[in-house]
Amino acid sequence: MIRLVGKQHHPDLLSDSDTHLRLGKELEAEGRLQEAEYHYLEAQEWKATVNMDRSNGLWEEAYRVPKAHRGTDAHKHVAYLWAKSLGGASSVRLLTKLGLQAAAVDHAADNCSFEFAFELSRLALKHKTPEMHLPYAMYLLLLPCF
Repeated sequence: MIRLVGKQHHPDLLSDSDTHLRLGKELEAEGRLQEAEYHYLEAQEWKATVNMDRSNGLWEEAYRVPKAHRGTDAHKHVAYLWAKSLGGASSVRLLTKLGLQAAAVDHAADNCSFEFAFELSRLALKHKTPEMHLPYAMYLLLLPCF
C-alpha cells in the first residue's frame, strides 16, 4: 500500500520525514522491526533505529546502522554501550573483536564512567590505567559536596 501511495497517488505524502517517522513508530510497535528501520532511515532518524534495536537486544543491528549511515564516532559510541551492557571479560572480547579497546576506555573516561574505564584498562590495556587517574582525580575534586 505504501508503494502504491508513493508511486501512483500521492508521492508527496511519503517524501515527508514526519510520515516516515510515524510509520516507523507504528511498525516498531507492531514488532515489524526491519520495516520500521527502513522508515526511520528514510526519515533520517538513525538514532531511532539504534534505540529500537538496543531495546530489543539486537546489538549487532544497533552497531551496523550508524556504521553504515552515520560515520565513525557514532558506531564507536554504540560499541561502547554494547560493551558496557556486557561488562567484564565479555566486553573486552567484544571491543577486541571490533578493534575499539582504547577508544572505549577513553570514551568511558570522557563520560565519567571511571569504574568501567578502570575495569577495561585493567583487563585489556594495563598501560592505560595510569592515564585514568588524573581525569578521575579531577572528577572527584569537582564533585559538589553534600
